[in-house]
Amino acid sequence: MRIAIDAMGGDHAPDEIVRGALLYRASGGQAELILVGRAEELTAADGISVVAAREVVGMGEHPSSALRRRGDTSIGVATQLVKDGLADGVVSAGNTGATMAAALLVLGRIRGIDRPALCGMLPTTKRRPACLLDAGATMDASAQNILQYARMASRFMERVHGVERPSVGLLNVGEEPEKGGRLQLEAFALLSAASDVNFYGNVEGRDILRGITDIVVTDGFTGNTVAKAMEGTLDVLTEGIRRDIFGGALGKVAGIVALPGIRRFRAQMDYEPYVSAPLLGVAGVSVVTHGRAKARMLKLAIDVAERAIASDLIGVIGAGAAQESA
Repeated sequence: MRIAIDAMGGDHAPDEIVRGALLYRASGGQAELILVGRAEELTAADGISVVAAREVVGMGEHPSSALRRRGDTSIGVATQLVKDGLADGVVSAGNTGATMAAALLVLGRIRGIDRPALCGMLPTTKRRPACLLDAGATMDASAQNILQYARMASRFMERVHGVERPSVGLLNVGEEPEKGGRLQLEAFALLSAASDVNFYGNVEGRDILRGITDIVVTDGFTGNTVAKAMEGTLDVLTEGIRRDIFGGALGKVAGIVALPGIRRFRAQMDYEPYVSAPLLGVAGVSVVTHGRAKARMLKLAIDVAERAIASDLIGVIGAGAAQESA
């Protein structure tokens, strides 16, 4: 098994990306790694293969245009290795749009899948992750797309996270079946009739972090908005607790007393083990992780890619899509 790593992607590239690759190898990971990027900046790779790529897709660039204009980007070259059979999957902490564009332009969609979906993995109070999708791969979606999202995510949670018959909730403005607009009403009907989906029913935004269901499906615009709102809220809460509650001399004393509870809460809300996920619906394993990824998160992203490859996630999704369209 070989996994290509976009060594130039992310806020802390390439140093933390290299450290993450070394951490994966030191932990006993089974895959052979290939770092893709500027060779002179990857000298600390210590025995890991390097494939040269000079260019990086910047955060302010239009992903598809940049990839078409410049054929030597690190994410483009890394994804091409998968297409050419020289790697079995790719991992990137870089521009998410560029990772998705490279996957679509180079790998293409799985036959029978209309739209790809990005699975945003979130921590929950039940100490298991929830998969929110689409988290921004496709802004518009039909009810049929949402049904496909539910099916793909179910296979992902089963194969990669070991969740048996994962439950699926439809994001809506209320729990009642008659709530929502046309998209939600049509999606509710399709999900209810799908025997291969463990459909729970409608869920609201407040239910996601409570872990009411293992999977929450919606259109990409809504999913991306919800995911970023949650991330911002958690950042504000964390900063507020650090500054306003445990800041100053008395706050530091209070912090010592509250330390066990703080550690439990931090462990419960730690998204690093879950944040990485494959782009579902493309014809190859392409794992997206957070742009702020440091070594531990990158190592965990490689673990996700390894499990996706070993469990034949792409083949399982493809077989399901073929059966559904037959």
